[in-house]
Amino acid sequence: MVEKNITFGKQTFVGRMNGELEDKYDILEEIGVGGYSRVLKIQNIDTGIEYACKELQKNEVADLDSFNREIDILIKLDHPNIIKLYEVYENDDFIYIVMELCKGGELFDRIIKRTEQGNPFTEKEAAIIFKQLMSAVSYCHRNKIVHRDLKPENLLLLEENNDTLIKIIDFGTSLIFKKKNSSMFDRVGTAYYISPEVIDGYYDEKCDVWSAGIILYILLCGYPPFNGRDDDEIFLKIKRKNYSFPSPEWDNISQDAKDLLQSIICDQFMRLNDEQVLNHPWVQKLAPQAKKDEKIQININSFKNYSSSNKLKKAVLTYIASRLTEDEVKKLKENFQKIDTNGDGMLSLDEVKKAICQNSNSGISLSNVEQIFKSIDTDNSGSIDYTEFIAASLDKNVYLQENKLYEAFKLFDVDGSGKISKEEIAYILGTGKKSSEIDKLFKKYDTNNDGEIDFKEFVNMMKEEF
Repeated sequence: MVEKNITFGKQTFVGRMNGELEDKYDILEEIGVGGYSRVLKIQNIDTGIEYACKELQKNEVADLDSFNREIDILIKLDHPNIIKLYEVYENDDFIYIVMELCKGGELFDRIIKRTEQGNPFTEKEAAIIFKQLMSAVSYCHRNKIVHRDLKPENLLLLEENNDTLIKIIDFGTSLIFKKKNSSMFDRVGTAYYISPEVIDGYYDEKCDVWSAGIILYILLCGYPPFNGRDDDEIFLKIKRKNYSFPSPEWDNISQDAKDLLQSIICDQFMRLNDEQVLNHPWVQKLAPQAKKDEKIQININSFKNYSSSNKLKKAVLTYIASRLTEDEVKKLKENFQKIDTNGDGMLSLDEVKKAICQNSNSGISLSNVEQIFKSIDTDNSGSIDYTEFIAASLDKNVYLQENKLYEAFKLFDVDGSGKISKEEIAYILGTGKKSSEIDKLFKKYDTNNDGEIDFKEFVNMMKEEF
């Protein structure tokens, strides 16, 4: 069937854009500045949604190839605790990267503030943050990506008044590896958080687990396990792997927490991997996926309608889902994380089956679950990614909002003519040419038979239910 050849995901609608940034966004203010870049707060002219935008001077970027590799990695990643990249604009002088706006600042600053106030993170709070971090690490490793510079400065807090919702940023030193336990050799990272094997120049993806362990140690007491007057002294202490849990800061920290840290901040051949860390009793007890006997609420009707929809409607829903704010997807995000029982940031067929089984009145037999699963897995990855789940779960009251539909319509209306052609749909979906499925779409929804789909016809397609 032709449909099998048309695959797409969040990454289909993320990336390099034509035109200028200010054609679509108003620049509100500067919110940060670096050596060759600054961060702007911008606002979508049509939707009013605010974003962060990193502006880089091209002639100041030392390694454009490395920078472009970072963008390509961020385009592929789809996890609730990894910063969302939306669009990239480029002209002769600047590159503009449009990302989600995190209003809480760096976790590093929050740790310092709370330590100075004598109000350190509780074990519960530390476990919630650490669980999110390790879920993102696990997701990256399963997608053959190692971050290599995890530190509190690269963890942003999503909200000003919430100290535990985080997003990982800065994949500038990240690397794609070929297979599990592949050897890497470059010494990269930041002194306090770098693992001993990275210092030696022979390591694998477990270096991220070490860095996450250092972050957890700091969350629990306010200072790092290895300190020194300069990098060389810090590296020497790291290589010795000698650290302790001094009084009084560690007096009231549980033995489970200390056991976990001793299983992470250790020799790489003894170190737990990401999956083992997520299954550790301390993590499971203080940051469980769901409360005991808690029923997971799945919008079965949305799943059914999505599964029966044509590829264009699914693509539009995927685009809308990828642009929703955290407030708009809060409940769906919680459900996704509850269904994701192993915490790797993706839903397997078994996990979806178990969740649907909890909904005894779902009206879906287990024999049909696999068909629905494959229909939701629009990029044919073998699992349901975060945005795929959101797209399949959306309530029509969300996706039928006119501003959201109009923004999606404009994405497919590549030439800005006010109508969508068959060629434009093929271009956006990456099929390279028209297909029989696209012909069927036009036969059904091009009601005035002019060979194109206008906004009214587009909305009518989106309103159709099965």
